[in-house]
Amino acid sequence: MRKSLIAYNLALGLAGTTLPGLWLGSRLARRWGELWPRLGLYRDQAPAGEGPRVWLQAVSVGEVAVAQAVAQELWAQRPEIELSVSSSTAKGLERAAELFAGKARVLPFPLEAPWAVAGAWQRVRPQVYASLETELWPNFLAWLDHRGCELLLLNGRISPRSFPRYMKARPLVAGCLERFALLSMIGPEDAERAVSLGAPPERVRVEGNAKYAGLAQRVAALDPASLAQRLALGQAPLLVAGSVRSGEEQAVLGAFKKVLENHPTAVLAVAPRHVEKSPRWLAEARSLGLSAQAWSELSPEKPRRADTKVVVVDAMGQLLTLYGLAKAAFVGASLVPLGGQNPMEPAAWGVPVAYGPDMADFKDAAQALEREGASQITINAEELAAWFGEMLSQPERAAQMGRAARTVVAGWSGAAQAAAGHILDALAR
Repeated sequence: MRKSLIAYNLALGLAGTTLPGLWLGSRLARRWGELWPRLGLYRDQAPAGEGPRVWLQAVSVGEVAVAQAVAQELWAQRPEIELSVSSSTAKGLERAAELFAGKARVLPFPLEAPWAVAGAWQRVRPQVYASLETELWPNFLAWLDHRGCELLLLNGRISPRSFPRYMKARPLVAGCLERFALLSMIGPEDAERAVSLGAPPERVRVEGNAKYAGLAQRVAALDPASLAQRLALGQAPLLVAGSVRSGEEQAVLGAFKKVLENHPTAVLAVAPRHVEKSPRWLAEARSLGLSAQAWSELSPEKPRRADTKVVVVDAMGQLLTLYGLAKAAFVGASLVPLGGQNPMEPAAWGVPVAYGPDMADFKDAAQALEREGASQITINAEELAAWFGEMLSQPERAAQMGRAARTVVAGWSGAAQAAAGHILDALAR
């Protein structure tokens, strides 16, 4: 490990992680205010206190949500915990500042250089450090480990795409993994990959994804009634295609057109992942002979026209609530090789969900739903049309899938509680 670490630091130096290089980079990127904190100089932060101190690293926005769920569990049992939350991205820091204002330190994650790590540690002095994703920073982990900080890898994931890259640097990766007192992985495959990379098997556990903690509660707090007024559904069944991407237009809209042959009152709400693509979806729907309106055209006073079969959602923040009105949902970015989108959102409503064959970015969630019979893989327009038709024709079957979906979401809601429990146990040690 020592030789690997020396070689690693030499490579970092050659890559430009020197003070002049960082100064120039911050100027070119017009992010001047980030330079000193990234160097571990948290000059606007008070020194660490004498009470229990925990550092949560949330690489980006998604992990910040996990940090919030874990923090709530921690403070429910130990309100005196001094919490530091760091992130590696500007968006992550922005979101963390919103969620933790007045409650915890919010810090840019320090540069992976020994002197930057030393400065950051001196200000935070954590007793427990928890990475809320698989982030392996050899200098950072070594410094904390040598100073008695207990290291935890929580909500760990090793994707099929990252695994080969890790294997190429296995001696360095293994040295990092061995420093963690516990590795809580999202799924069985993640755990197997961690062990293959050198994690001690007795420290590896499979405990689900804390990213979905609180999802059921979020859904329970939403009211789809106002959206229902815009859609003027009456007795018409709604199908939702969420977070769809370019290249899926013909398959999704073509499948719905076929559904209309047996279910002529059905309505489809399509939510493109990128709202600027909405005109393309409107044009494609109309080219197939489907009457279509944009969501922005609708209001409770001016709802969907009775003849409109497709509503294209050209506004942000509507999709999760829309799922609550659906009889069945399709999750996009999956019929094209883009890794899929979050199937747990419709599942939290008890809505049966389908997706295409590529769910690489949400494989753990998809597999959990599939194991319980709560979701369906559809590889083309014909299969999607058949599944939509089945959900509308067989309400008992749809209800059964919906109940199974809720069960999966409820089971994963405990992942944040388990993560907090590991941190509390480490503090006790």
